[in-house]
Amino acid sequence: MPSIPRQLWTYRRERPVFVVVSVVTLITLLGWLPVEHHLREMGIGLSYTFNDFSAYTEALNRWLEGTRMYVPQENGGYFGEYLYPPVTVLVFYPFETTGFETGAVLFGFTAIVLLWLGLEGVAGTLGYRLGIWERLGLLVMLFGFQPVIRNFRWTQTATLLTAFLSFAFYFQERAESESAPYGGSEVSERTRSLYRYASGIFTTLGSSFKLFYATSGAHLLRDCRRFAGAIAAAIGLAAASLAIFGVETNLQYLDVLTWGKGWGEGKAMYAWDTAAAYRPMHAFGGLGLYLKILGILTVIGLTLATRNETSRAARHMTFALGVAVVPLFAPKADSHDLVVLVVPAVILLAHELDRPDGYAWIPVLSVLLVHVHRYGLELLTRPEGDFFGATLLYDLGAFLQPGMWGTFLLVGLAAHRVAEHAVLPDPGPIRDRLGR
Repeated sequence: MPSIPRQLWTYRRERPVFVVVSVVTLITLLGWLPVEHHLREMGIGLSYTFNDFSAYTEALNRWLEGTRMYVPQENGGYFGEYLYPPVTVLVFYPFETTGFETGAVLFGFTAIVLLWLGLEGVAGTLGYRLGIWERLGLLVMLFGFQPVIRNFRWTQTATLLTAFLSFAFYFQERAESESAPYGGSEVSERTRSLYRYASGIFTTLGSSFKLFYATSGAHLLRDCRRFAGAIAAAIGLAAASLAIFGVETNLQYLDVLTWGKGWGEGKAMYAWDTAAAYRPMHAFGGLGLYLKILGILTVIGLTLATRNETSRAARHMTFALGVAVVPLFAPKADSHDLVVLVVPAVILLAHELDRPDGYAWIPVLSVLLVHVHRYGLELLTRPEGDFFGATLLYDLGAFLQPGMWGTFLLVGLAAHRVAEHAVLPDPGPIRDRLGR
């Protein structure tokens, strides 16, 4: 198979916009690490604080010492504390034993490598086998991708969850193939069934830390075995949580869920933390909550409407849509959660390249917009600036968030492709009954 540069060269006349956007995105991501270092020296880039790792290790040590894992603050909230289900704290145990900074670095590096392997697997199931230099380039681009940088330097978990979802897609596609990935004997039906269960299990793991990632399970509605694997994994995690941590700790976690982090989008832009802010519904004000609920119901409806469509495209697009809407319809996502968009972007890119009328430039542009989102906010959130047009940018800032448009483009394209395969139920039988 031709290398990526050669493939781009062959598309130069047929898809010029795609080629230009792809070249800009590749150069930006491949060369971003020294740029990020320079920005950090200027006081703009993110520093290596590993803030969240302290919350993980403190909760783990409190549990090991037999004290309360979830400790509310004086105001009753849990800001800055451990916010994940009790059983997930076990993931951090091997990293905590190596010391604070070493453990934080090892956790972040492990998450990136798992995502790297997962994306390579996704590409393989989509028909593209990466060469050695392309694999190394992908790793460099992941280290330079802004949401990954944010996850690594604050020891957030979104990169790890995205890796789980990439494996969920990989196993979904392995279940649909009758041959082994590198040739050889035919894959048995039993093995393919196990792949389906594995896809469901990894989908549950992908939302095990952050429950709002559950929209990524939209594809489960299309296959009973994937759904069964997801439910079995959820029951297993819940049972392990009760057996290991007891009823009281799990009830304390329910209090954390009740506290939540808020659905609000109303904080003034100048007060946003540009290192983390991602507010796609800010411009809609109080309607944002209702739009999110409507969006979730729409995804469920579209997925159910494609259940009888067994084509490869319908399967891919449903998976992509469920994952793409994760940050858009979350109660409150941050910019590091945007790393999850790389999975649907890769799936949509492959699908659009297969179509003569495809919009392959959209998923690539989405990735670029997500990457520059953090620094775009630096310009958009200043009510007064020292450059021409700063005030106008601030006034329009809610409508110009790069990450917001990257998400809108990706979700819109995925929803459109899923809708192409949707089949509305035949109203004839109901109409006949009403007519009697």
